[in-house]
Amino acid sequence: MDNECTYCQALKYRNEPTGLCCANGKIKLPVPRCPVEPLLSYLIGNTSDSKEFKNNIRSYNSCFQMTSFGSNRKKEPGYNTTFSIQGQIYHRIRIGSLLPADNNPSFLQIYFLGDSELQVEKRCTVVPKINKKIVSSLQKLLHEH
Repeated sequence: MDNECTYCQALKYRNEPTGLCCANGKIKLPVPRCPVEPLLSYLIGNTSDSKEFKNNIRSYNSCFQMTSFGSNRKKEPGYNTTFSIQGQIYHRIRIGSLLPADNNPSFLQIYFLGDSELQVEKRCTVVPKINKKIVSSLQKLLHEH
């Protein structure tokens, strides 16, 4: 991503067509606000926590998810690095009951636990191999903002 749009300064891939980002200046988006702490430090820092967060950012995102992607997958023979979908794309709301039947909350149900420490424990159980301290600080950030 070393090409910059002359209108919106979006970074683009070498062969990406012009106008894809902002319709050649017709669409103007506000400048995004700078992330608040601790997210800013996790994103641009060089600490061990920052490196852990950036290396596993999808896992940290997953531990706060409420829905998941769903579709009917078209299976092709052989090894495939991508997948094709047929029909409508949808979100599966991972809600079920607001109260877990087996007293083991996951996904959206975690948001309804009253104890913040218990929420962190459950998130780390649902998404293994993530740093509890980072999850706790991100959860605090979400509660405050």
